[in-house]
Amino acid sequence: MDKINFTVNGERIILFESEVSSLTSLNDYLRNHLGLVGTKAMCHEGGCGACIVSVTKTHPGSKEKQTISVNSCLVHILSCHEWDITTIEGVGGRKEGYNELQTRLAAFNGTQCGYCTPGWIMSMHSLYEGSQKKLTTRQIERSFAGNICRCTGYRPILDAFKTFATDVDSTDKIKDLEDLDKLQCAKKCLDKNYIGDDWCIIDNKSENLLSFNMEKNRWYKAFTISDVFKVLQKEGTDNYRLVAGNTGKGVFPLTTEPRVFIDIASISALKDMLIDENLVLGAGLSINETMAIFQNQMRNDDFSYLKQFYDHLELVANVPVKNIGTIGGNLALKNAHPFFDSDIFVIFGTVNATVTLEDVNSKTIEVTLPKFLQTDLKDKIILNVKIPPLNNNHLIRSYKIMGRAQNTHAIVNAGFHFYLDKNQKIISSNILYGSIHPKYNHARRVEEALIGLPLFSEETLRTALVKLQEDIMPLEAPPEPSPFCRKAIALGLFYKAILSLSPSVHPIYKSGGDLLYRPVSGGTQIYDTDKTLWPLNQPLPKLEALSQCAGEALYSGDVAAAPRDVHVAFVLSTICLGEIVEFDASEALKIPGVVAFLTAKDIPGKNTFTPKEMPWQDSDEEILASKKILYFGQPIGLIAAVTGKLAINAASLVKVSYIKYKTKPVLSIADALVAPDKDKRIREDITVKAKDKGNNATHTIKGHYDIPDQYHFTMETQSCRVEHTPRGLHVQSATQWMDFIQVAVSKSMDLPLNSVEVSVSRLGGAYGGKGSRAALAACACALAARRLGRGAALVLPLTDNMTAVGKRQAARFDYELSVNDDGVIQQADIAFYSDCGITYNESPVKTIALVMANLYETSRWSIKGYSVLTDKASNTWCRAPGTTEATAFVEHLMERTSQITKKDPIDVRKVNIASKHSALIDMIDTFKMDSNFDDRRIEIEKYNSENAWKKKGLKMTIMSFPIEYYGNFSVTISVYHADGTILMSHGGIEMGQGINTKVAQVCAYTLNVPLKIVEVRSSDNLISPNNMASSGSITSECVAFATIKACKELLTRLSPIKEKLNDPTWFEVIKAAHKQGINLQVSAMTSPSELAEYTVYGVCAAEIHLDVLTGTHVLSRVDLVEDTGRSLNPDVDVGQIEGAFTMGLGLWTTEQLIYDSSGRLLTNRTWSYTPPGACDIPVDFRVSFTRNPISNIGVLRSKATGEPALVMAVVITFALHEAILEARKEYGYNDTEWVHVAQKKSFVICDTECETQSQSLDDMEPHSQRWDCDQKDNFEHEDTKESRNDAPKKRNVEDASTQTPE
Repeated sequence: MDKINFTVNGERIILFESEVSSLTSLNDYLRNHLGLVGTKAMCHEGGCGACIVSVTKTHPGSKEKQTISVNSCLVHILSCHEWDITTIEGVGGRKEGYNELQTRLAAFNGTQCGYCTPGWIMSMHSLYEGSQKKLTTRQIERSFAGNICRCTGYRPILDAFKTFATDVDSTDKIKDLEDLDKLQCAKKCLDKNYIGDDWCIIDNKSENLLSFNMEKNRWYKAFTISDVFKVLQKEGTDNYRLVAGNTGKGVFPLTTEPRVFIDIASISALKDMLIDENLVLGAGLSINETMAIFQNQMRNDDFSYLKQFYDHLELVANVPVKNIGTIGGNLALKNAHPFFDSDIFVIFGTVNATVTLEDVNSKTIEVTLPKFLQTDLKDKIILNVKIPPLNNNHLIRSYKIMGRAQNTHAIVNAGFHFYLDKNQKIISSNILYGSIHPKYNHARRVEEALIGLPLFSEETLRTALVKLQEDIMPLEAPPEPSPFCRKAIALGLFYKAILSLSPSVHPIYKSGGDLLYRPVSGGTQIYDTDKTLWPLNQPLPKLEALSQCAGEALYSGDVAAAPRDVHVAFVLSTICLGEIVEFDASEALKIPGVVAFLTAKDIPGKNTFTPKEMPWQDSDEEILASKKILYFGQPIGLIAAVTGKLAINAASLVKVSYIKYKTKPVLSIADALVAPDKDKRIREDITVKAKDKGNNATHTIKGHYDIPDQYHFTMETQSCRVEHTPRGLHVQSATQWMDFIQVAVSKSMDLPLNSVEVSVSRLGGAYGGKGSRAALAACACALAARRLGRGAALVLPLTDNMTAVGKRQAARFDYELSVNDDGVIQQADIAFYSDCGITYNESPVKTIALVMANLYETSRWSIKGYSVLTDKASNTWCRAPGTTEATAFVEHLMERTSQITKKDPIDVRKVNIASKHSALIDMIDTFKMDSNFDDRRIEIEKYNSENAWKKKGLKMTIMSFPIEYYGNFSVTISVYHADGTILMSHGGIEMGQGINTKVAQVCAYTLNVPLKIVEVRSSDNLISPNNMASSGSITSECVAFATIKACKELLTRLSPIKEKLNDPTWFEVIKAAHKQGINLQVSAMTSPSELAEYTVYGVCAAEIHLDVLTGTHVLSRVDLVEDTGRSLNPDVDVGQIEGAFTMGLGLWTTEQLIYDSSGRLLTNRTWSYTPPGACDIPVDFRVSFTRNPISNIGVLRSKATGEPALVMAVVITFALHEAILEARKEYGYNDTEWVHVAQKKSFVICDTECETQSQSLDDMEPHSQRWDCDQKDNFEHEDTKESRNDAPKKRNVEDASTQTPE
């Protein structure tokens, strides 16, 4: 019997086939078999980075050791033969000492919820060790495309890791670690993974074919190509899969497992690189290995073009994926899936590379890439790719245009190769595109038309663009951008390539040939701190920071399972509207390890997870649909099985018969407004009548404004674990609202509330999505536990989480307002609508109306607000609910008013600000001066006048964010007599906002004791019953206030003791009090009436740099000042502000929820839903707190910071809008009316600019006129150089007022 050998954190592991299945990934083995739960999991497709571990292995070809990061969720455990694996537990921890990476990240406040943190540490550890600790700041910053962090906004993480760069001054590397110095890495931890000389898997390895028989599959480990064909001859070729990095399943998830797996990662022949005439690349070379070869060979004149390809590949996937994903595997994916936008195919095809194949009969053939796509790879293996040498008569460019800066597939990718004669006439050309159409890769007709033409001439450019316009016919392929957008990008890339290759270009066009360059990012954080108040107002790392950095912080899904526990998975509906007829779970129940299938009939109590006894719940939402299906992906059943993966796979086998309604699903507000049953879908919730009307109106503005929806993207999905207790059930829920979980589980399980214990250790992100929505997972998990008499765990897969659970409510505003010449609003009529999903639960309409009327003078505004039902999962709170919609809309009105009155938009805001907020005007003026706003605008105007195809925009927005209190929050403090240490528990939930740290600081400050003796335990409903949800940015303040009350009560008890002692220490007082029988445990509660409500002010400016030809942009700089009061912890509050703003950045740019007509969510995984990454944040991010707090209201004069900054992120859309208008001038437009720009596009100009032109495409002479190449020279000739002022006038477009479609 064959076995595999590997080590984990220095421990030898010998694994036999009976111990694993074909489903067992490295992540599964680490977490479920070894109990190393510091390694997390979320997306299971290599897109989030939570699962990253470090691997040291021997290269099959060079035999050199290499240390790399890998996604443990993608790697099968049997692929780990002869690997030395290091997990977060092996890097450092409480027992042996923390590693410098861990202490550094903690010191820089680089953690919030902490769920993603182990993955970040392991990425950096692998990068640092693999490079022999020789990294530049740019290398570091560009290496985390595969790590998502929803909380921090990335800046502190990058700052921490960049201190390890070689190009950073050592004196600037490390900030004061405060009390972390005692936790610095112990010397011994540096060598703890050393396993000694007595066992070395590398020196004693066997390279004979390995075979593993699993229950339904066989797994082979091949070491030679002949091994592969031996297996195929033995097993047949009907159902097999070659596995190298296995990263392809992150692109195209496997729906069924093949009968035979053949691991080819250790075949040295596939890792070869040699140069005969061509550069020959083994098909088994990883993408990163290929990049290293390119970097070395680009110094050779004949391969200098590889610099282009290196830069292109830098944009492909992410480091862990590129570490094991191979070029052969990528090409095989393209062969199997013709519409796969393979960048490998594009760049190799650009230079006419060939592919060598070998078949089962040892026959080799060499084929071109077009021929390769038509070749059946069954019975064959890709041996190598051959790339030709090309001299400097070959001009080459390649491009990848994406929806965010890194780690996402191409919207369009392209390669251009022109072979010129000595007169710069085209001998031949290759024009390749990806993401256009499955059958369209080469622009053959264009290539033929260009033969013999001079490359750098207006006529050739016109000819090419006209031919491309006719040739390129993109496929409609949701959720990909529209065919028009992709076509426009494709045309723009051709033009960009020509501009970049031309030896001489007109100065105004020159920048169009360049890609946007993103410098290394940085930022400043400016705040005051009063050392006389410390630990209050002290900038400190969070209490949990080091445990998070070491993977020691446990989450709901990390709790060890008991032997008979089950894992639960939902069966989701596959229709949107209809009725359930019957279930057939027989196929699922046949699988060994599947325990049960449960439906609504098994629920002992009321079938709802939204009990109406709880606030904001208007309707019952069923845990499992009893009959009617209300939305696509609605939970309708549960599978319980012995492992999570088994439960998920079995759930997909449950067959459901439906009666499908013929009704067309209503999926948007726009659909609802015209639906036949709109009267049942639209509920008027609020009406505000104008109290006044101005009489000086000179302009009228009409329009509508849309706010997009957004998925919360918590790194920890909805999770729960339920255990039996002597009294009932213990629910360990990942929730923001313990009280809600207790009531929902109690009612649905038909148990009294005192039989339901709820506890929450911490959350891996929440943002509102784990308030009421967490009850769905909790009730389902409790159902399985109660019916089966076993413990149960449920961790929703990302796809199920995104499909079954509601999201941020989208909104629509219709308005008409009149203004005077100064921009003062004279009258406004506003109707707005909020998309609630299938119920009115948690509708934000009243909040929107309240906030809309908060900042500006609105006595002349008439407002009507409506809640709207759509056929989607019931939507819910998402960070800054209501305030985001209201602030964005009123700021939009200010921009529109500015445009029609031709007044400065900041002045328009000032004249409309309500008198009660007059302090904000001074804040604006100070901000403008501090940010050098006016001078920067002058510089940008100059830049825009000198550059046709690059534009900049700079805009400002302001905020008045109302803080309201609701619900009760309790605190219990226990002091231990033997050493005087303090342990606290409270009703708030730690989810990254630093509540535990802040309340510990408040406790230490109030009691006048050292912070180090104060600890905070996790929350539960025994110590903290009946507490409100942790939401609305108020929880830290409420719990802090309760802490003050409790501490004062304790001090009152201790006062008589202290008076009797002579200047006693804290410990002496506690010891004496205990002896005298004084109760050293104290509790207190905050109720809403005890705290005064207030407003948080803010000002924010954003500067963007736009590439007009591709629609991509860089967020160059953001300045943000917020009225934080006197911060309880400035470091924590800076993190909250930066994280909130970055989530808002995603809302307005990179994230998009797209449904098909059946109601199915298409953007339901990291492949298609893309929150901002580390290189999407502002290049220069300047955050400051107001130096003189505008008011002293707030707990200890502090103010909330968790949500307000998000609402100011709308400023990015205003800056983009300004840049787009500048770009439209290059098309000949002189916009006198407002140009509507559709939201939710990181490449927004594509659908905006291109659709702007759509009305005239048919009657334009050639489409090349899009770049005016028929009216003005793109190319600058030595004898006729023109200045900007001498350039011919642009065409004048009539009807410039036409608004672009949404």
